[in-house]
Amino acid sequence: MLDEVQSTRALDRFARNAVELRRRAGLSQVDAGLRAGLHRTEISLLERRLRMPQLDTVLRLAGGIEADPRELLEGLAWDLDRGRLWETTSAPGHYEVTVAGQRVTWEAGRWTRAER
Repeated sequence: MLDEVQSTRALDRFARNAVELRRRAGLSQVDAGLRAGLHRTEISLLERRLRMPQLDTVLRLAGGIEADPRELLEGLAWDLDRGRLWETTSAPGHYEVTVAGQRVTWEAGRWTRAER
């Protein structure tokens, strides 16, 4: 649940930043898309909070609207859910964590799923 809330907040903040920066540049969604090499519908989906951008999209959009990529990411944050971590006192080089409800271990240079 925490991840969904944080994802929604991040998406909302990115969208607000994108709209503000595009408008600051005096560009329509079509113009911003043309300059960034993205389709206008991609710009619309991002601004309407319907798509989470990938890193290359963030960089392309920033270039298209002549903004620093950091401006698009301003105000975004993600808190670590420490309840998902598996706390243990194990031997050096051996780690256990829980990711998305699945326990995995690191040992002998590789990750493996722990048996239930």
